[in-house]
Amino acid sequence: MVSTMSSLTWLQCKPCSPMVPQRHPLFNPNKSPTYHAIKSVSLKCLPPFRPAQELDKCAFHLVGQEGVWASGFVSTDHFRISSGAFQPDYLFGCAHITRTFNNGGNAAGVLGVGRGPMSLVTRAAAQGLTNFSYGLSHETSHRSFLQFGADVPHKPGRYRTTRILPPHDVHDSAYHVRFIGVSLGERRLDGVLPEMFARRSDGQGGCIVDLGTPMTTMVEEAYHAIEEAMWTDLKCHGAERVEQAGYGLCVLATEAIKGHLPSLSLHFAEEEATLVVSPEQLFVVIDDKKSRQVLCLAMTPGRRTIIGALQQVDTWFVFDLKEDKLSFWPESCHQESV
Repeated sequence: MVSTMSSLTWLQCKPCSPMVPQRHPLFNPNKSPTYHAIKSVSLKCLPPFRPAQELDKCAFHLVGQEGVWASGFVSTDHFRISSGAFQPDYLFGCAHITRTFNNGGNAAGVLGVGRGPMSLVTRAAAQGLTNFSYGLSHETSHRSFLQFGADVPHKPGRYRTTRILPPHDVHDSAYHVRFIGVSLGERRLDGVLPEMFARRSDGQGGCIVDLGTPMTTMVEEAYHAIEEAMWTDLKCHGAERVEQAGYGLCVLATEAIKGHLPSLSLHFAEEEATLVVSPEQLFVVIDDKKSRQVLCLAMTPGRRTIIGALQQVDTWFVFDLKEDKLSFWPESCHQESV
C-alpha cells in the first residue's frame, strides 16, 4: 500500500499482535544482519517520534487515513528501489501493533512517499531520481509498482500540469495543489467557489492528492453543491433515490440511469489543468439489502478536499520534486499500476 500523505514507511514486524494476514512472511528484524533499531537517545528520535527509554528504543505511533494506525519502533535497514537504486540505512517503522489495517490480505505495510525528509522519494531525489510516477488500474489483479527517474514515462502534448504548493510546516508531507472549481459534464457549477478550497493559516483546508484515501473527500460546502447538482441531473432522467449507509447520494442502477451518468471535471488553478473523472470512477455499484443494484456517488464531505485513489484510476500521475509540479494525463493503466 502507498500513501502520499505520509513520509514514514512502515511494515508489520515479528512479533506483531494482532497480526493482519499478508501475502509474504512477516519481516523478522532478528534475521536481518543490516537491521538496527534507533536508540532512544539518538538525534533521529525527534518528534513525531518519542524515546522509549525503558527499552532504549525510539517509538512511533502513526494514525493514517481510514482509521489505520500502527505502533512500533523506528529502525533502519537497506532498501532497494527502481532500477537497482539502493537506499542504505533507510529509516522506517517496524510495527508490532496494527489496527484497522485493511490490506486485502496482501500488503505488509504502507510505503510513505510524501515529501517529508524521511520519505523514500526524498531519499531517491537526493540520488538524482527527482521524479516518480504511478498509474492506477481498476483491475485489482494487475501488478502494482511505482516508477522513478528514467523509468518515468513522458507524454509531450498529452499531459496537464499544476503546481505543487509548499508544505504548511516541517511535519506536513502531503502534496498540496490549488483547486478552484468543478464541472458536471460540460456545465461549470457556480455554487463551487475557489475560496472554498483556500488553505488556512492552521494548515487545514486546501486540496491534497493522496493514494491512501480510497474515495475523494470534498470540502463540505462544495460537496453539497455537487450532490445537489448531481441529483437534479439524475432526477431528470427518472432516477429513484435510495438510502445507503456511508454514502450521501445513491440511486437504483437501472439501465436508463447507467446510460446517463455524468462525468465530473476537477479544475486546478492553471487554465488547462483539468482532471476529468469518468462515471466509472465517480460511482460505485453496491448490492443493497433488497438485493438490488445501487449506484452511489463515491465522494464524502469533509473539512479538506482530498482527491482519492478511486478518482485517480486510469490517469497517469508524475510528481516532479525538483520543479514542484504535478503532471497527469488519461491513460488505461491495465499493465502498469501501483
